[in-house]
Amino acid sequence: MKEMYNNPAVISGGGVLAATGLGAGMLWMFLAAFALLALGLAVLRTVPRAER
Repeated sequence: MKEMYNNPAVISGGGVLAATGLGAGMLWMFLAAFALLALGLAVLRTVPRAER
């Protein structure tokens, strides 16, 4: 377990993502897409369907 936290590649990779803001940006875009999908599915469930 100790090697996982002392791995310089993990630290530098996380630092690059944090410095560029891509990590946080991708997270917020994923959360926004998930929220919009959930909203769309909720609307489809509540809107009455036309009877044939």
